[in-house]
Amino acid sequence: MKKIISIILSLALVISVAAIGGVNAAQPETASEILTECGGNCDVCPAIVVPGIGQSNVWLLDDNGDYVLDADGNRIGCFPGYFNIAKIVMKVLVPALLSLVTQSDLGLSTSLAEALAGAFYMNSSDFNGKAPDCVEVEKYPYSVAECSEYEKQQIYNNIPLQDYAKQVGEDHLYYFAYNSFGNNIDIVDELYAFIQKVKKETGHDKVNIVPISMGGTVANGLLDYYPEVVNDLNKVVYIVPALNGSTIVGDVMTKNIAFLDKDYLYNGFLEGLMDEEDARMIEVIARILPDELLVKALDTAVDKLLADVFSKNTNMWALLPQEYYEEASAELLSAPEYKKIKEQTDRYHIAQVNSNKNIQNLVDNGVQVFNIVDYDFPLYNIGNAWNADNADGVIQLSSTAMGVHSALVGETLPEDYVQQNTYCDDPTHNHISPDRVVDASTGLLPDTTFYFDGQAHEKTARNDVIIKLATELLATDNITDVYSTPDYPQFNYARDVRGLKNDRLPDAKNALATVAMSDADKAELEAAIAEGEMVLNRTAGEEGDVKAADDRLRAILVKIGVYEASAEEEPSTFFTNLSLWLYKHFGTNGFSEFPVTAANNLLAAISYFFNRILNIKLI
Repeated sequence: MKKIISIILSLALVISVAAIGGVNAAQPETASEILTECGGNCDVCPAIVVPGIGQSNVWLLDDNGDYVLDADGNRIGCFPGYFNIAKIVMKVLVPALLSLVTQSDLGLSTSLAEALAGAFYMNSSDFNGKAPDCVEVEKYPYSVAECSEYEKQQIYNNIPLQDYAKQVGEDHLYYFAYNSFGNNIDIVDELYAFIQKVKKETGHDKVNIVPISMGGTVANGLLDYYPEVVNDLNKVVYIVPALNGSTIVGDVMTKNIAFLDKDYLYNGFLEGLMDEEDARMIEVIARILPDELLVKALDTAVDKLLADVFSKNTNMWALLPQEYYEEASAELLSAPEYKKIKEQTDRYHIAQVNSNKNIQNLVDNGVQVFNIVDYDFPLYNIGNAWNADNADGVIQLSSTAMGVHSALVGETLPEDYVQQNTYCDDPTHNHISPDRVVDASTGLLPDTTFYFDGQAHEKTARNDVIIKLATELLATDNITDVYSTPDYPQFNYARDVRGLKNDRLPDAKNALATVAMSDADKAELEAAIAEGEMVLNRTAGEEGDVKAADDRLRAILVKIGVYEASAEEEPSTFFTNLSLWLYKHFGTNGFSEFPVTAANNLLAAISYFFNRILNIKLI
C-alpha cells in the first residue's frame, strides 16, 4: 500500500499564493527585536528548508473562506487533488454502463475526463498562472521554536531534522511552505522575502537554505531572479533537487506516455508501478472494454488534465526538463490566452538553463554548496523515456546531480571507460562509483556531491545517514568536501532504519531484561543487539547491512517466543497467468472482441476458478 501511495504521488507530478503572513510587516531592526538566543552572534547560520512536492499542507476552502471538511470532520487537502469517489462514480456510472453494454463510447471518455478534472479543480490556475481563491497554504512565518506542537509535527514528518534543532536550536530552523501547484514566480518572490525576514529576526547576516526535490526548481528561480541573494547565503545543501525537472513530467507534457501504447498497457506498464498480481488483475478487468475505447478514454482524460490543470500551472512547468520545453510550450501555450503564462514559463526556462552557471556563481563567491542525491532506482514507467537515464524513481540523476554522466539502471560504465574529469582537475581524485555506474567528475560539483546507491526518491528522508549528513553540513564546518571524513564517503547506500530502530531493537532490549532464555540464546540476543546498534551508528554503510541486522534480531526474537514465526504464503499467480495467456492469444483485444468459442472457454475457466477454488458461485 505504501508503494502505491508513493506511485500516486509520482503520478501527481503528471496528472495531478497567498503571501507569507507577516513577511512584509514591520521587521526587527534593533537588537531587542532579534528573536534568537544567540542574538546573531553564534557561528551557525539559520537554516531554511525549501521542501519538495506535496510537502506543504494546502487546504480546500469554500465560498466563505472556511475549511471544507470531509465526512469525518477533517480538513480536505488539495494535494494531489480531492477524489470524492461517490461523486466520480455518479459522474461516470451511466456513460460507463452504456459503453459496457454497447461496447462503444457513449460518453465514457468525456465523463471520465471531466470527473478527473473535477478532482483537480482546486489546482487549476487562471490564465495569469495564479492559483484559485479556494486554497490556503498552511505556512509557518516564524522559526520552528515558535511553532505549535502540531506545526512541529508537520515539519519534522517531512524532514526529520530534530537532531539539528537540538544541536543548534529550533530558533535557527525555518520551513518555507508553498503550494506545489502555485505560481512559480510568486513562490520565488516569497522565498526571497522570507530570507530577508529570517536574517532580520535571527540577527544573522546570512542563512543556509535546503532545497529538496521540487525545492530545487524554486532555488533555480531564486538564484536567477534575485542574483543579489548570493550575498545572503552561507551554505546551500541540495537534497535530490529537480534542477532540470523530471523526465516523467516531460513525457506527459509532450504526451509521450507509456500507457497510451496498448501493448505496453496490457503487458508491462502496471507491473512497473505495483505488485504484479494486482497489476495483472487490473489488466484482466480492463478487458471488459474494447482496447480502442479504453485507450481513447485514457487519452481524453490526459488531454483534459493537461488543458485544465498542467498547461496553466507555472510551478508544474518548472518540473519540465529544459530539453522538452520547446515542444511542450509550442503544443500547449501557443494560443493567445496563454500569453502571460508563457511569459512566465519562458522566464523560468531561462533560470533552468542557467542553473549550473548560477550555482557556480555561488561557489565563486564563497558560498558552500553541497548536493545529496540518490541513484540506481529506475524512473516509474509513466513516460516512454523512463529508462533513458539513471534515476531515483521520480527524478533522473542528471537533473539531481547537475549534469552527471552515468550508466543506466542495472548496467555499468564500459570496461574501457575512464574518468572524464569534466569538473575535476585533481589527478588524485577517484570519482568513479565502486559499482562503476556513476562518473561524479562529470557533475558540476564533483567534490561536494554525495551519492546513495539504490535509494528511492520518496524514501530519502527515511535514510538516517542522509539526515545525519545534512545535519553535519548545516550545523558544523567539519565537512568541506567528500574527502573530509571516511564517515561520509562520496558513494554510500540506501537504507531505511525505522523498523530496526523503532521496533526490533526496543523489543530485543526489553526481552533481554524480561524473558527467561538459555545462555546460548541470551548470548545470541546480546550479539544481535550489538550488531543492530553498530549498524545504526555506522554512517559509512554497507549494502544490505540494515536488513541483515534486522533479520538477525527478528530470528532470535522468534526463537525465544517474543515474535511469532510468520508463515510463508505461496503468492497467488492466477491473474498473472490468466493475463499472460490472454495477451498471448488475443493481444490487447477486449472480451467482446474475442472469437465466440474462445470467449466461452474463457468464461468457463473463470467460473471454474471461482466455483472450485474460491467457493464463490458465479453461474
